[in-house]
Amino acid sequence: MMPDVFQLGPLQLQGKLVALLLACALGLWLIRRAARQLGSQEEKPATKPIDDIVFVGAIIVLLTWKLGVIITQPSLLWTSPLKLLMVVGSSTEIVIGLLLACIYMYVQISKQRIPLYVFLDAFVTGLTAAVFVYCVLIPAYGLPTTWPWGIGVEGTISRFQPYRVYFSLLLVPLLIWQIGYEGRRNRFGCGILLKYTLIYGGAAGMLASFFAAAKPELLYLSLAQLIFLFMLAVGMLLPALAHNTGRRELSLMSQNDSKTQIQQEQQNKEREKSSGAGKEGFVDKKLDGPNRPST
Repeated sequence: MMPDVFQLGPLQLQGKLVALLLACALGLWLIRRAARQLGSQEEKPATKPIDDIVFVGAIIVLLTWKLGVIITQPSLLWTSPLKLLMVVGSSTEIVIGLLLACIYMYVQISKQRIPLYVFLDAFVTGLTAAVFVYCVLIPAYGLPTTWPWGIGVEGTISRFQPYRVYFSLLLVPLLIWQIGYEGRRNRFGCGILLKYTLIYGGAAGMLASFFAAAKPELLYLSLAQLIFLFMLAVGMLLPALAHNTGRRELSLMSQNDSKTQIQQEQQNKEREKSSGAGKEGFVDKKLDGPNRPST
């Protein structure tokens, strides 16, 4: 469990910020690992920018969360500009940052001509690991409980359900499947990782959310439960490219297509040479065959 304040010499950082940085570092490392595996399957590794795109997207979210208060409260610029160094954003700024990051990443993968399934398969692998690390280091207080592993505030006897720890434990099989099984098979780009991560992650989150003390928002479900339900629905409806065994098959198909095109071009050139070689290679249908004039 990460302390509330993490002190490194004279520097003092919030424990949540340190946990978030560690989670992002692990997630970016796994995304880069997946990108290298994808690049090794192709002659031209166009998947290398994936980790750079995600890194810039994370910076956009962080800056918007930190400085987004300027958008919601622009009066701070001329009333209390020094507060901008201490104030952090709320959930509104995080949502704005996520929207800006999604727009940026979509534009970049379109510009780099990276297939959407390739990007999302690599992205969910790093995202799962990042969520796992953050939930382990920063547990949250859920419903009251008398169970011995309940967590509580110092100086009190009340105990609460550590529902984030439950969620992280439920994510362990998903991480083993993503990194161990699917990582060795190199099936990034088929949509299988994205599909089953959404299904399993949504189900695990929904199960862990029953131990959280959240206020119902819609249909007697909290906001987190609505998000997990949406993940489940999208995962079940999302088609996976099951007919492709991976990016290797796509690259082989493209190589075969290019070879066929080269052979066709060579045949066309030979025909052009034979037709324009002069009288020896030129055949006039009017002077040959049954219509040939008598001499």
